[in-house]
Amino acid sequence: MHSMTRWLAGFLAAFVFSCPNVFAQSRFVTLGYVDLSVYEVTANVVQSVLERLGYTVAFKKGGHAEIYPLLGNGEVDLFVAVWLPHAHASYWEQYKDSSVQVTTLFDGARLFWSVPDYVPAADVSSVADLRKPEVAAKMQKEIRGTRADSGLMIGSKKIMEEYGLADAGYQLVPGTPADWIANFETNIAAQRWFVMPLYQPQYLNRVASMRILQEPKQLLGGIDKAYLVAHKDFYARVDKHTWKSLQRISLSVKAVTEMDYLVNVKKLTPQYAVRNWMAAHPDTVNYWMQPDTEE
Repeated sequence: MHSMTRWLAGFLAAFVFSCPNVFAQSRFVTLGYVDLSVYEVTANVVQSVLERLGYTVAFKKGGHAEIYPLLGNGEVDLFVAVWLPHAHASYWEQYKDSSVQVTTLFDGARLFWSVPDYVPAADVSSVADLRKPEVAAKMQKEIRGTRADSGLMIGSKKIMEEYGLADAGYQLVPGTPADWIANFETNIAAQRWFVMPLYQPQYLNRVASMRILQEPKQLLGGIDKAYLVAHKDFYARVDKHTWKSLQRISLSVKAVTEMDYLVNVKKLTPQYAVRNWMAAHPDTVNYWMQPDTEE
C-alpha cells in the first residue's frame, strides 16, 4: 500500500514537472501594453479586475513595433490597447487574425497637432497656417514627437510631406516620451510658439490649454476607439465569468486623463492612481465584477 502511494505521488510529481506550471497557468495572465503612461494606467485597471477574479498578472511593455508582435505570437494574453479604425490600423491588419476584440476601453481617442492657446488663433488655426512666413518666423522649427513607430509619428510624417513643412524650415524629431514631455514643459514655461503632436487621453491636455489645429486631409485619422484585445489562445481557455467581467470594463477619455494626471503630476504610482479612481467609482467597479446572471 505504501509503495503504491509513493508510486502515485511520484507519478503526479513527474506530471507536474513535465508540464511546468500546468495548474498555475490557468490563473496566470500576461498583460501587454504600449509603453506610454496612458496605456500603463489603463493596463493597471485591467490588472486590478483580473486580480479580483483570482488571477496573477505579469506585464510586458514596449513600443508599438515591439509589443504588437507579442500579441501576434501569443506571448501576451491580453493587450492594452488597439486604437481603431485609424491610429493603429496598420498594426492591427498584421495581427488581427490571431486576436479577439474584448471591449471598448474608451471612446474618443484622437491624434492631432496642436499649439498653445497663447498663439493667436487668427494667426494659426490650421496646419496649413504653419507655412505662413510671419508664422514660420516665430515658430520653433523642431517639432518634437514620440517614438518613430507610433501612430502619432507615422501620421505626422505624412503631414510634414503633404504640407511641405520641411521647405518652410520645420523638422519632425522623434524621441522618447520623456524627451517629448520635457520639450513641452520648456516651451510652455518660456511661452514660445511651438507645434505639439499630441493625443487624447493624455495628462498634458489638462495641465495646459492646447488648441487643436485643423487638418482637413485627416492624415492622423479621426476619432478612434481604444480596444482591449485578447490573443485567441486566451479566449479559448478563459472562463465565462472572467470574459464577461473583462467585457464590462469601460472607461472614458476623462477617466484615463485623470489617472494619467495623478501619475505624472501628483506622482502616484499607476497602482495607487487606479485604486483612487476605482474607490471613487464603486458602482462602476461592482458592475464590472458582478456574477454572470446566465451562469
